[in-house]
Amino acid sequence: MQCECPITGEKRGSGHMKSAFLTMVWKEEFFLRLWVQYYGGLVGRRNLYVISHGADARTAEIAKGCNLIVIPRDPPDAHFDDTRWALLSDVASGLVRIFDRVVVGDVDELMVNLAPDQSLLDRLEAVQGSITAPAGYELFPQDDALIDEDRPFLQQCFKGVLSGTYSKPCILTEPARISAGGHGSATWPQIDPMLALLHLRFLNTREQVTRRAQRKAIADQATAGSDRDQGAFLRGWRRAEQIRDKIAHQFNSAPEISSAEAPGRVGAILDDARQRKNGIHSFNLRKVRENDVRLVLDPRLRDLF
Repeated sequence: MQCECPITGEKRGSGHMKSAFLTMVWKEEFFLRLWVQYYGGLVGRRNLYVISHGADARTAEIAKGCNLIVIPRDPPDAHFDDTRWALLSDVASGLVRIFDRVVVGDVDELMVNLAPDQSLLDRLEAVQGSITAPAGYELFPQDDALIDEDRPFLQQCFKGVLSGTYSKPCILTEPARISAGGHGSATWPQIDPMLALLHLRFLNTREQVTRRAQRKAIADQATAGSDRDQGAFLRGWRRAEQIRDKIAHQFNSAPEISSAEAPGRVGAILDDARQRKNGIHSFNLRKVRENDVRLVLDPRLRDLF
């Protein structure tokens, strides 16, 4: 059961912990609207923090009632993702001095509790450790049809392949340092496979098709003349369609597991794939891919968003 705090407007589960959610955007109207509706429905918009990389009227309109932080729209360069995640780490670490739990991540990632009879907030309250990683999944559409935006998205796209990349350490109970892309942390993260971080970038929306083309143009310009390491994340923007085809192959070939099976099986896979490289703790992608599984969300979870 949830109730709303009359002072903060926060909607809470059976406990009394305060939770906040943080993201950073630039003209991500579709995903920002979904992010605000989903997390705002859980904790109230007053506990949502949106960093806008440049002033944008539509972003301000969608994030109305949230805490909107506007930073200068400097052109992204090859070091942009390092700078972005240093900022997100700093803001999240500041917020966790006020809130009991802070969830930080990209706007096209939404977290769900795989226990259909328990809310996300209830599970977040049970999280232990200074930083926790849910199990990440790349949701993939069943076909090439466009998403019907008048229906719940999870009714149309309810299967996802396990991803070491998106099993991100993103739940903070103490100040922490998160690496570029949000894919690792300076301290060992706890793993909570009952929580699923759903990456939505492959939803077939009109905005996504346009967005991929825009990102490729930005990446081509920003990484012109840069070396392999410096241009790594922006090369991903350039190669979006190749990446999509690769994930589609993994998705189609992976054996299916139910929401009930996933926590035990996936928890063991991620625990075995732990690695520490250049002072950052993350998951070995090769080891995770050797154990590809495809999550099928319980029908009771498909109305969440």
